[in-house]
Amino acid sequence: MIDDQAKKVRKLRDGGWYWIARKILRLYGRRLGTSGLAVYNVLACFARSETQSCFPSRKAVAQMLGMSRRTVTRKIRLLEELGLVRVEKRGNSYRYLLLAAGKEVTQETPGGDKQSTFKETAGNTNDNKLTRVNNIDIEGKEFSGAHNSFKPDTREKMLAQDLAQALDDERNIPFYLSCTRKYPESFLRRVLGEVKEVPVENIKKGRAALFNYLVQKYAKQQKQNPGH
Repeated sequence: MIDDQAKKVRKLRDGGWYWIARKILRLYGRRLGTSGLAVYNVLACFARSETQSCFPSRKAVAQMLGMSRRTVTRKIRLLEELGLVRVEKRGNSYRYLLLAAGKEVTQETPGGDKQSTFKETAGNTNDNKLTRVNNIDIEGKEFSGAHNSFKPDTREKMLAQDLAQALDDERNIPFYLSCTRKYPESFLRRVLGEVKEVPVENIKKGRAALFNYLVQKYAKQQKQNPGH
């Protein structure tokens, strides 16, 4: 039994891996946020071992992570500001060079996803009454009416929690769980990235309401034009 388990343990010598310094998570994790760390990981995945450089297009990175291109561009700019990546423009493409992690993080360093979202979002969005989706009651019995008792134990629930936290709308986790059960993760993260790029002054009812609107809009468009 032990031998069978040992065979399944990942091996670094097979070449199917890449590495990042532990300092990235320890010193910059909260500053970069989940999307910043994801972008950095993609760059590390593409980087050549000898030169630590890579040339992925931002569109490819966005598609791989289910983000908008603007979010990828913003996070690459943050990585550059932190001194973790050097960006060199070469014609119509970019070269990314992964640099050694520094020793400390200054107070001036921009915050991560949750901090930024909190500052941009105008209060909680409970007044949006997101309790039904397409006239179907959301399955909310498992939450006992309290978002702070929610314990995600599946990928769907973890994604629902991520969406709710990013939109500062944790009281409506049942709504986000209904979305994760119905739509692909890449689609939901792409919509989330688009919502977070909209300036707060251009949002009338809050980011949560805008997220709900865009999800329904794009899902309807996809249903009407399945080949696109």
